[in-house]
Amino acid sequence: MAYDTVKLRSPPLSPAVIEQTKNMSLRRSGVEMATGEEKYVLFAGELLGSWDSRISVIPKDEHYVIDKNGRPVKEKCEPFLEIEASVHKIFCGHNVYGGPTDFRQVCRDFVALVEELLETELPLADYWTVHRVDVALVYRLPKLACKEFFDGMQVMSFPRRHRGSAKYAMAVYFPGKTTTVKFYHKGTEFQVHERSRMRGFFTNLFKHLHGKNDPKNYERAERKLEALQRLADSRLRAEVEIHSDKFQYDFEKNPLVKEVTDAYLQQVYDREVEKLLREGKQAMDTVRGSRAVLSRLKAVYGPSTGARLYGFWSSLCTLGDEVTREQFAKTVFYRNRKLLEDAGVSWRGTDVTVVANDGLLPVDFSPVRSDKRLCYLPARNREEYQVSRETMRLAA
Repeated sequence: MAYDTVKLRSPPLSPAVIEQTKNMSLRRSGVEMATGEEKYVLFAGELLGSWDSRISVIPKDEHYVIDKNGRPVKEKCEPFLEIEASVHKIFCGHNVYGGPTDFRQVCRDFVALVEELLETELPLADYWTVHRVDVALVYRLPKLACKEFFDGMQVMSFPRRHRGSAKYAMAVYFPGKTTTVKFYHKGTEFQVHERSRMRGFFTNLFKHLHGKNDPKNYERAERKLEALQRLADSRLRAEVEIHSDKFQYDFEKNPLVKEVTDAYLQQVYDREVEKLLREGKQAMDTVRGSRAVLSRLKAVYGPSTGARLYGFWSSLCTLGDEVTREQFAKTVFYRNRKLLEDAGVSWRGTDVTVVANDGLLPVDFSPVRSDKRLCYLPARNREEYQVSRETMRLAA
Protein backbone atom coordinates (compact mmCIF):
# COMPACT_ATOMS: atom_id res chain seq x y z
CA MET A 1 0.00 0.00 0.00
CA ALA A 2 1.27 3.48 -0.90
CA TYR A 3 0.07 7.04 -0.51
CA ASP A 4 -0.40 9.38 -3.45
CA THR A 5 -2.20 12.73 -3.15
CA VAL A 6 -2.18 14.28 0.33
CA LYS A 7 -3.87 17.53 1.39
CA LEU A 8 -2.89 19.16 4.69
CA ARG A 9 -3.85 22.36 6.51
CA SER A 10 -1.46 24.15 8.83
CA PRO A 11 -2.11 25.57 12.31
CA PRO A 12 -2.52 29.39 12.45
CA LEU A 13 0.56 31.13 11.05
CA SER A 14 2.17 34.49 11.63
CA PRO A 15 1.60 37.33 9.12
CA ALA A 16 5.30 37.17 8.15
CA VAL A 17 5.01 33.55 6.98
CA ILE A 18 1.82 34.29 5.04
CA GLU A 19 3.44 37.29 3.36
CA GLN A 20 6.49 35.24 2.41
CA THR A 21 4.20 32.61 0.86
CA LYS A 22 2.27 35.24 -1.11
CA ASN A 23 5.50 36.72 -2.41
CA MET A 24 6.50 33.35 -3.85
CA SER A 25 3.08 32.44 -5.24
CA LEU A 26 0.89 33.35 -8.16
CA ARG A 27 -1.63 36.15 -7.56
CA ARG A 28 -5.13 35.80 -9.00
CA SER A 29 -7.82 38.45 -8.56
CA GLY A 30 -11.34 39.15 -9.78
CA VAL A 31 -12.35 42.71 -10.70
CA GLU A 32 -15.86 43.98 -11.50
CA MET A 33 -15.23 45.90 -14.73
CA ALA A 34 -18.20 48.27 -14.35
CA THR A 35 -17.01 49.70 -11.03
CA GLY A 36 -13.35 48.67 -10.89
CA GLU A 37 -13.97 47.07 -7.49
CA GLU A 38 -11.72 44.13 -6.63
CA LYS A 39 -14.07 41.31 -5.61
CA TYR A 40 -11.52 38.75 -4.46
CA VAL A 41 -7.79 38.03 -4.28
CA LEU A 42 -6.50 34.46 -4.37
CA PHE A 43 -2.89 33.45 -3.90
CA ALA A 44 -2.26 29.95 -5.25
CA GLY A 45 1.27 28.72 -5.69
CA GLU A 46 2.37 25.74 -7.75
CA LEU A 47 5.95 25.12 -6.71
CA LEU A 48 8.55 22.80 -8.26
CA GLY A 49 9.41 19.78 -6.17
CA SER A 50 11.45 16.70 -7.06
CA TRP A 51 11.18 15.58 -10.69
CA ASP A 52 9.07 18.63 -11.67
CA SER A 53 5.95 17.56 -9.77
CA ARG A 54 3.67 20.42 -8.76
CA ILE A 55 2.69 21.42 -5.25
CA SER A 56 -0.32 23.61 -4.52
CA VAL A 57 0.28 26.10 -1.71
CA ILE A 58 -2.66 28.38 -0.84
CA PRO A 59 -2.71 30.92 2.03
CA LYS A 60 -6.23 31.36 3.46
CA ASP A 61 -7.92 33.38 6.19
CA GLU A 62 -11.42 31.86 5.90
CA HIS A 63 -12.87 28.46 6.68
CA TYR A 64 -16.26 26.80 6.67
CA VAL A 65 -18.27 26.39 9.87
CA ILE A 66 -21.76 24.96 10.44
CA ASP A 67 -24.33 27.62 11.36
CA LYS A 68 -27.36 27.14 13.63
CA ASN A 69 -29.38 25.89 10.65
CA GLY A 70 -26.85 23.15 9.92
CA ARG A 71 -25.52 24.83 6.78
CA PRO A 72 -21.83 25.43 6.00
CA VAL A 73 -20.90 29.13 5.88
CA LYS A 74 -17.57 30.90 5.48
CA GLU A 75 -16.10 32.58 8.51
CA LYS A 76 -12.97 34.67 9.01
CA CYS A 77 -10.17 33.02 10.97
CA GLU A 78 -6.46 33.29 11.66
CA PRO A 79 -4.42 32.80 8.46
CA PHE A 80 -3.19 29.31 7.56
CA LEU A 81 -1.69 27.39 4.65
CA GLU A 82 -3.32 24.63 2.65
CA ILE A 83 -0.88 22.38 0.76
CA GLU A 84 -1.68 19.56 -1.63
CA ALA A 85 0.44 17.36 -3.89
CA SER A 86 1.08 13.82 -5.02
CA VAL A 87 3.67 12.83 -2.43
CA HIS A 88 4.42 9.73 -4.52
CA LYS A 89 5.45 11.86 -7.49
CA ILE A 90 7.33 14.57 -5.61
CA PHE A 91 9.52 12.01 -3.84
CA CYS A 92 9.79 9.27 -6.52
CA GLY A 93 9.20 11.37 -9.65
CA HIS A 94 6.40 9.10 -10.86
CA ASN A 95 3.80 6.74 -9.43
CA VAL A 96 4.43 3.74 -11.66
CA TYR A 97 5.95 1.71 -8.81
CA GLY A 98 7.14 2.11 -5.24
CA GLY A 99 5.76 4.97 -3.21
CA PRO A 100 5.69 6.06 0.45
CA THR A 101 4.09 3.62 2.88
CA ASP A 102 4.52 5.48 6.20
CA PHE A 103 1.84 8.18 6.32
CA ARG A 104 3.17 10.25 9.20
CA GLN A 105 6.72 10.22 7.87
CA VAL A 106 5.74 11.21 4.35
CA CYS A 107 3.69 14.11 5.76
CA ARG A 108 6.75 15.28 7.69
CA ASP A 109 8.86 15.04 4.54
CA PHE A 110 6.17 16.90 2.56
CA VAL A 111 5.97 19.81 5.02
CA ALA A 112 9.78 19.95 5.21
CA LEU A 113 9.97 20.22 1.41
CA VAL A 114 7.39 23.04 1.31
CA GLU A 115 9.29 24.77 4.12
CA GLU A 116 12.48 24.56 2.06
CA LEU A 117 10.79 25.83 -1.11
CA LEU A 118 9.14 28.78 0.65
CA GLU A 119 12.37 29.60 2.50
CA THR A 120 10.50 30.07 5.76
CA GLU A 121 9.83 28.16 8.97
CA LEU A 122 6.61 26.13 9.28
CA PRO A 123 5.02 24.25 12.21
CA LEU A 124 5.78 20.56 12.72
CA ALA A 125 3.81 18.33 10.37
CA ASP A 126 2.33 16.34 13.27
CA TYR A 127 0.12 19.34 14.13
CA TRP A 128 -1.27 19.92 10.62
CA THR A 129 -4.80 18.65 9.95
CA VAL A 130 -5.56 16.03 7.28
CA HIS A 131 -8.15 16.84 4.58
CA ARG A 132 -7.49 14.30 1.83
CA VAL A 133 -5.44 11.13 1.39
CA ASP A 134 -5.29 8.87 -1.67
CA VAL A 135 -4.49 5.25 -0.74
CA ALA A 136 -3.26 3.21 -3.71
CA LEU A 137 -2.47 -0.42 -4.42
CA VAL A 138 -0.85 -1.69 -7.63
CA TYR A 139 -1.30 -5.16 -9.13
CA ARG A 140 0.88 -6.97 -11.68
CA LEU A 141 -1.31 -7.99 -14.62
CA PRO A 142 -0.72 -8.13 -18.41
CA LYS A 143 -2.30 -5.32 -20.41
CA LEU A 144 -4.84 -7.65 -22.03
CA ALA A 145 -5.81 -8.99 -18.61
CA CYS A 146 -6.36 -5.40 -17.44
CA LYS A 147 -8.62 -4.87 -20.46
CA GLU A 148 -10.66 -7.93 -19.50
CA PHE A 149 -10.99 -6.55 -15.97
CA PHE A 150 -12.37 -3.23 -17.24
CA ASP A 151 -14.62 -4.94 -19.78
CA GLY A 152 -16.14 -6.85 -16.88
CA MET A 153 -16.51 -3.69 -14.81
CA GLN A 154 -18.48 -2.02 -17.59
CA VAL A 155 -21.25 -4.64 -17.49
CA MET A 156 -21.54 -4.80 -13.69
CA SER A 157 -24.37 -3.11 -11.83
CA PHE A 158 -23.40 -0.83 -8.94
CA PRO A 159 -26.66 0.20 -7.24
CA ARG A 160 -25.02 2.23 -4.46
CA ARG A 161 -22.37 4.07 -6.47
CA HIS A 162 -22.79 6.03 -9.69
CA ARG A 163 -20.04 5.31 -12.19
CA GLY A 164 -18.22 8.46 -13.32
CA SER A 165 -17.20 9.16 -16.91
CA ALA A 166 -13.52 8.23 -17.35
CA LYS A 167 -11.26 9.92 -19.91
CA TYR A 168 -10.08 6.65 -21.47
CA ALA A 169 -11.33 3.10 -21.86
CA MET A 170 -9.28 1.28 -19.23
CA ALA A 171 -10.39 3.33 -16.24
CA VAL A 172 -13.44 3.52 -13.99
CA TYR A 173 -14.15 5.63 -10.96
CA PHE A 174 -17.00 5.89 -8.51
CA PRO A 175 -17.30 9.29 -6.81
CA GLY A 176 -18.93 9.68 -3.42
CA LYS A 177 -19.29 12.24 -0.66
CA THR A 178 -16.84 10.59 1.74
CA THR A 179 -14.65 8.55 -0.65
CA THR A 180 -13.98 8.02 -4.35
CA VAL A 181 -12.93 4.58 -5.61
CA LYS A 182 -10.81 4.44 -8.79
CA PHE A 183 -9.37 1.67 -10.93
CA TYR A 184 -7.20 2.37 -13.98
CA HIS A 185 -4.57 0.83 -16.21
CA LYS A 186 -1.35 2.61 -15.30
CA GLY A 187 0.19 2.23 -18.77
CA THR A 188 -2.65 4.13 -20.45
CA GLU A 189 -2.62 6.84 -17.78
CA PHE A 190 1.17 7.19 -18.03
CA GLN A 191 0.98 7.53 -21.82
CA VAL A 192 -1.71 10.23 -21.64
CA HIS A 193 -0.61 12.31 -18.64
CA GLU A 194 2.97 11.60 -17.61
CA ARG A 195 5.15 10.65 -20.55
CA SER A 196 5.72 14.14 -21.96
CA ARG A 197 6.48 15.55 -18.49
CA MET A 198 8.96 12.77 -17.76
CA ARG A 199 10.64 13.27 -21.14
CA GLY A 200 11.48 16.86 -20.16
CA PHE A 201 12.89 15.73 -16.84
CA PHE A 202 15.08 12.95 -18.23
CA THR A 203 16.33 15.15 -21.06
CA ASN A 204 17.52 17.77 -18.57
CA LEU A 205 18.90 15.09 -16.28
CA PHE A 206 21.05 13.44 -18.96
CA LYS A 207 22.25 16.86 -20.16
CA HIS A 208 23.44 17.45 -16.62
CA LEU A 209 25.04 14.01 -16.28
CA HIS A 210 26.64 13.71 -19.74
CA GLY A 211 26.92 17.31 -20.97
CA LYS A 212 24.49 19.42 -22.96
CA ASN A 213 26.09 18.59 -26.31
CA ASP A 214 26.14 14.80 -25.97
CA PRO A 215 24.15 13.48 -28.99
CA LYS A 216 23.00 10.38 -27.06
CA ASN A 217 21.02 12.32 -24.42
CA TYR A 218 17.73 12.07 -26.31
CA GLU A 219 18.24 8.35 -26.90
CA ARG A 220 18.95 7.80 -23.20
CA ALA A 221 15.79 9.66 -22.22
CA GLU A 222 13.66 7.64 -24.64
CA ARG A 223 15.12 4.35 -23.35
CA LYS A 224 14.23 5.30 -19.79
CA LEU A 225 10.72 6.31 -20.85
CA GLU A 226 10.22 3.04 -22.73
CA ALA A 227 11.31 1.10 -19.63
CA LEU A 228 8.79 2.96 -17.47
CA GLN A 229 6.09 2.49 -20.12
CA ARG A 230 6.69 -1.27 -20.28
CA LEU A 231 6.45 -1.51 -16.52
CA ALA A 232 3.31 0.65 -16.42
CA ASP A 233 1.66 -1.45 -19.14
CA SER A 234 1.64 -4.43 -16.77
CA ARG A 235 0.15 -2.58 -13.81
CA LEU A 236 -3.46 -2.22 -12.66
CA ARG A 237 -3.81 0.56 -10.09
CA ALA A 238 -6.59 0.78 -7.51
CA GLU A 239 -7.09 3.92 -5.43
CA VAL A 240 -9.41 5.05 -2.67
CA GLU A 241 -9.55 8.83 -2.32
CA ILE A 242 -10.50 9.64 1.28
CA HIS A 243 -12.27 12.99 1.51
CA SER A 244 -12.47 15.49 4.34
CA ASP A 245 -16.05 14.40 5.14
CA LYS A 246 -14.84 10.87 5.84
CA PHE A 247 -12.25 12.07 8.35
CA GLN A 248 -14.84 14.30 10.02
CA TYR A 249 -17.28 11.40 10.27
CA ASP A 250 -14.75 8.98 11.76
CA PHE A 251 -12.85 11.43 14.02
CA GLU A 252 -15.64 14.01 14.54
CA LYS A 253 -13.17 16.57 13.17
CA ASN A 254 -10.32 16.80 10.68
CA PRO A 255 -7.65 14.84 12.60
CA LEU A 256 -4.04 15.88 13.13
CA VAL A 257 -1.36 14.04 11.17
CA LYS A 258 -0.19 12.36 14.37
CA GLU A 259 -3.71 10.97 14.95
CA VAL A 260 -3.99 9.18 11.59
CA THR A 261 -2.44 5.70 11.46
CA ASP A 262 -1.50 3.46 8.54
CA ALA A 263 -3.83 0.80 9.96
CA TYR A 264 -6.80 3.20 9.78
CA LEU A 265 -6.06 4.15 6.16
CA GLN A 266 -5.65 0.47 5.19
CA GLN A 267 -8.98 -0.31 6.84
CA VAL A 268 -10.75 2.43 4.86
CA TYR A 269 -9.29 1.11 1.60
CA ASP A 270 -10.30 -2.47 2.37
CA ARG A 271 -13.82 -1.55 3.40
CA GLU A 272 -14.54 0.75 0.44
CA VAL A 273 -13.23 -1.66 -2.20
CA GLU A 274 -15.01 -4.60 -0.59
CA LYS A 275 -18.29 -2.71 -0.42
CA LEU A 276 -17.98 -1.75 -4.08
CA LEU A 277 -16.99 -5.04 -5.61
CA ARG A 278 -18.56 -7.41 -3.08
CA GLU A 279 -15.47 -9.57 -3.43
CA GLY A 280 -15.65 -11.34 -0.07
CA LYS A 281 -13.41 -11.43 2.95
CA GLN A 282 -9.68 -11.02 2.51
CA ALA A 283 -8.87 -13.82 4.92
CA MET A 284 -10.11 -16.35 2.35
CA ASP A 285 -9.13 -16.87 -1.28
CA THR A 286 -12.03 -15.87 -3.51
CA VAL A 287 -13.49 -18.74 -5.55
CA ARG A 288 -15.46 -18.43 -8.80
CA GLY A 289 -15.52 -21.88 -10.44
CA SER A 290 -18.81 -23.78 -10.05
CA ARG A 291 -17.27 -26.88 -8.44
CA ALA A 292 -15.03 -24.81 -6.16
CA VAL A 293 -18.03 -22.69 -5.12
CA LEU A 294 -20.16 -25.75 -4.33
CA SER A 295 -17.31 -27.30 -2.32
CA ARG A 296 -16.67 -24.06 -0.41
CA LEU A 297 -20.34 -23.48 0.45
CA LYS A 298 -20.85 -27.04 1.68
CA ALA A 299 -17.67 -26.86 3.75
CA VAL A 300 -18.66 -23.57 5.37
CA TYR A 301 -22.43 -24.00 5.80
CA GLY A 302 -23.05 -27.75 5.57
CA PRO A 303 -24.54 -29.85 2.75
CA SER A 304 -28.14 -28.59 2.94
CA THR A 305 -27.56 -24.83 3.31
CA GLY A 306 -24.55 -25.02 0.98
CA ALA A 307 -26.65 -26.59 -1.81
CA ARG A 308 -29.35 -23.93 -1.35
CA LEU A 309 -26.82 -21.10 -1.52
CA TYR A 310 -25.28 -22.72 -4.60
CA GLY A 311 -28.62 -22.34 -6.37
CA PHE A 312 -28.74 -18.67 -5.31
CA TRP A 313 -25.16 -18.20 -6.57
CA SER A 314 -26.05 -19.78 -9.93
CA SER A 315 -28.92 -17.33 -10.32
CA LEU A 316 -26.61 -14.37 -9.63
CA CYS A 317 -24.13 -15.68 -12.23
CA THR A 318 -26.64 -16.28 -15.01
CA LEU A 319 -29.30 -13.63 -14.38
CA GLY A 320 -27.36 -10.88 -12.63
CA ASP A 321 -28.02 -8.91 -9.44
CA GLU A 322 -31.08 -6.98 -10.56
CA VAL A 323 -33.08 -9.91 -11.97
CA THR A 324 -32.17 -12.17 -9.03
CA ARG A 325 -33.29 -9.48 -6.58
CA GLU A 326 -36.75 -9.59 -8.13
CA GLN A 327 -37.00 -13.37 -7.56
CA PHE A 328 -36.40 -13.21 -3.81
CA ALA A 329 -37.75 -11.31 -0.86
CA LYS A 330 -35.54 -8.36 -0.02
CA THR A 331 -34.36 -9.77 3.31
CA VAL A 332 -33.64 -13.20 1.78
CA PHE A 333 -31.70 -11.70 -1.13
CA TYR A 334 -29.39 -9.61 1.04
CA ARG A 335 -28.98 -12.36 3.65
CA ASN A 336 -27.96 -14.91 1.02
CA ARG A 337 -25.60 -12.46 -0.67
CA LYS A 338 -23.97 -11.70 2.67
CA LEU A 339 -23.46 -15.44 3.26
CA LEU A 340 -21.71 -15.75 -0.12
CA GLU A 341 -19.43 -12.83 0.74
CA ASP A 342 -18.60 -14.29 4.15
CA ALA A 343 -17.59 -17.55 2.46
CA GLY A 344 -15.30 -15.76 0.01
CA VAL A 345 -17.46 -16.62 -3.01
CA SER A 346 -17.70 -14.33 -6.04
CA TRP A 347 -20.37 -14.43 -8.74
CA ARG A 348 -18.43 -12.24 -11.19
CA GLY A 349 -16.02 -13.58 -13.81
CA THR A 350 -17.14 -17.17 -13.17
CA ASP A 351 -17.12 -20.18 -15.45
CA VAL A 352 -20.89 -20.09 -15.89
CA THR A 353 -21.26 -16.63 -17.38
CA VAL A 354 -21.69 -15.87 -21.06
CA VAL A 355 -18.10 -14.63 -21.10
CA ALA A 356 -15.55 -17.40 -21.63
CA ASN A 357 -13.32 -18.09 -18.63
CA ASP A 358 -10.18 -18.88 -20.62
CA GLY A 359 -9.04 -15.26 -20.88
CA LEU A 360 -5.89 -13.69 -19.50
CA LEU A 361 -7.50 -12.27 -16.36
CA PRO A 362 -6.85 -14.82 -13.57
CA VAL A 363 -10.09 -16.23 -12.22
CA ASP A 364 -8.98 -15.64 -8.62
CA PHE A 365 -7.95 -11.99 -9.08
CA SER A 366 -9.43 -9.45 -6.69
CA PRO A 367 -8.08 -5.92 -6.01
CA VAL A 368 -7.50 -6.48 -2.28
CA ARG A 369 -4.30 -6.52 -0.23
CA SER A 370 -4.33 -10.31 0.07
CA ASP A 371 -4.14 -10.90 -3.71
CA LYS A 372 -0.86 -12.54 -4.71
CA ARG A 373 -0.37 -10.13 -7.64
CA LEU A 374 -0.07 -7.12 -5.32
CA CYS A 375 3.16 -5.15 -5.90
CA TYR A 376 4.57 -4.28 -2.49
CA LEU A 377 8.35 -3.93 -2.90
CA PRO A 378 9.80 -0.42 -2.33
CA ALA A 379 10.93 1.79 -5.19
CA ARG A 380 14.44 1.21 -6.50
CA ASN A 381 15.93 4.37 -7.96
CA ARG A 382 19.42 4.25 -9.39
CA GLU A 383 21.94 6.45 -7.64
CA GLU A 384 22.68 8.60 -10.69
CA TYR A 385 19.02 9.72 -10.75
CA GLN A 386 19.21 11.14 -7.22
CA VAL A 387 19.95 14.73 -8.19
CA SER A 388 19.13 17.65 -5.92
CA ARG A 389 16.62 20.31 -6.93
CA GLU A 390 19.31 22.98 -6.86
CA THR A 391 21.59 20.93 -9.13
CA MET A 392 18.74 20.43 -11.60
CA ARG A 393 18.02 24.17 -11.60
CA LEU A 394 21.64 24.89 -12.47
CA ALA A 395 21.64 22.17 -15.12
CA ALA A 396 18.53 23.62 -16.77
